[in-house]
Amino acid sequence: MLIEFTIGNFRSFGKPQKFSLVASNYEKNLPENMIECSLPGISGFNYLSTAAVYGANASGKSNLLFAFNTLCKFVKKSFCAAPDSPTCAAPFKLNHAYQSQPTTFEVLFVADTVRYQYNLSLTVERVVEESLTAYPKGRSQKLYLREWNSKTNQYNWSFSNNNSTPKVLLQIAERTRPNVAFLSKSTDDGYLPFKSVYNWFSKTSKMLNITDGLLTPLYTIEKMKTSQDQHEQIISLLKKADFDIVKGQIKEHNISDDEMKKYFPPQIFEKILEQIKNEKQSSLNSVSISFSHLGEKNTDVEMDFEDEESAGTKRYFSLLGPWLDVLNNGYVLFIDELENCLHPLLVIELIKLFRSNYNRKGAQLIFTTHNPILLDETLLRRDQIWFTEKKHDAETCLYPLTDFNPRKGEALVKGYLAGRYGSIPFIPNGLGFNRNE
Repeated sequence: MLIEFTIGNFRSFGKPQKFSLVASNYEKNLPENMIECSLPGISGFNYLSTAAVYGANASGKSNLLFAFNTLCKFVKKSFCAAPDSPTCAAPFKLNHAYQSQPTTFEVLFVADTVRYQYNLSLTVERVVEESLTAYPKGRSQKLYLREWNSKTNQYNWSFSNNNSTPKVLLQIAERTRPNVAFLSKSTDDGYLPFKSVYNWFSKTSKMLNITDGLLTPLYTIEKMKTSQDQHEQIISLLKKADFDIVKGQIKEHNISDDEMKKYFPPQIFEKILEQIKNEKQSSLNSVSISFSHLGEKNTDVEMDFEDEESAGTKRYFSLLGPWLDVLNNGYVLFIDELENCLHPLLVIELIKLFRSNYNRKGAQLIFTTHNPILLDETLLRRDQIWFTEKKHDAETCLYPLTDFNPRKGEALVKGYLAGRYGSIPFIPNGLGFNRNE
C-alpha cells in the first residue's frame, strides 16, 4: 500500500511536492473508498484506494506518475547500470539554481504488513543520500543510511544495531557504485531482509501505459487461457459493459517461417528462430481471440477481434487483464489519461471496481484525467481529487481539492471548469486568428 510520495527537483517539479493517500478524517462520505489498515505507531487513520489527478496540459500531472515510475525503475535495475551511466536524476531546467541541487524522492508505504520510509537524493552523477527506515512495532528503526561526504569523496554508512549481519552489508556497501541504489545492489547480492521492500518497488507498483498503441490484448488473452476463473471474470465484465458480447473464443495456431519473415526484420527473425531452437519447439505459436455477439433470432455471430471490433471494445478488453491482475494481487496501479478511448460511464465502472468485492487485497489506483464528469461525490471523495498547476515560476504545484474546503453538495464540475480550483488552461482570447497579429 502506498501512503505518501514526495518529489523535488524532478522535471517540472522544483520545490518538493507531497502526494498523499491518507484519508481525511473530515470526509465522512463513501467509506467504501477507504482501505482499513491498522499500522503500529499510527492510530485513527485510514487510506484511500483511489486518487484522480487533474491538470491542464503541460502542468505536470504526467510527471508525477513518471517520477514514481522512474524511482521504481532505479530501485529495480540500477544494480546493473554501467559505471559511467547517469542516475535517474532530472533537475528542473527552467531555473538555473536547481541544476546544482539533487533530485529528491521520499516514499511512505506498507510492504508485508510493515510500514517503511525510503529516501533517495541524487545528482546525475551519484546518489547523495539514501536511507530505509522500518516501523515494525511503531518505533522507527533506521535499517541503513548512506551519505556522500564531499570533503572526503566517499560515503559514510550506518546500519541498524539490530542487524545480525553488519559485515555482509559493509561488503555490499563497498561494492555499490555511486550511480546505484543500495537497495537495488543489496537485493541483487542476495541480502534477503530487504527483499520485500525491493519487491514492493519492482513488482507491487505498476505503471500502465494505455496511450500510443502500447496496450495490447495479449496479456488479457493469456489470462483467459491459463485461468478459467479469469476467463469467466473477463467475459462477465465484457457482458456488463453492454458490448453485446456473448462469449469469447481463444484460438492458437503455428506461425510458419514465411509468415515471420513478413513481420520481423532479418536480425529479429534470426533471434526468434534461435529461441525456438533453444526451447526445442518446432515453430512459434500465435494466440488470438474472437467474440460472439448476439444476432437475430438469438444466434451467436462470431466477429474477428482485430478487424471487426470497435476501438473502444479492443481498448476495454486489453485493459481488463492488467486491471484484474492489480485487483487480485493488491498492487498499486498508476495510469495516465485513464479515459483514453473509453466512454466516461465505462471509466466510472472501472474505478468502482476498486471499492467492490473484486478488491479484497487493498489494491490502489492513481490516475490522471481531464474528464470533469468524474468530479462526482458519489464516485470520489474530495480527498481523492488532486490538481497540478504551473505557477508563474513554471514549477508544478500539487494540491488536493480539500485545500479549498468546498461545501457539501457543491457543484464540483462547475467550480472546476470556472477555474475556482485552478488547474485549467488560461486562454483569455481563445485560439482564433487575430488580424492584428
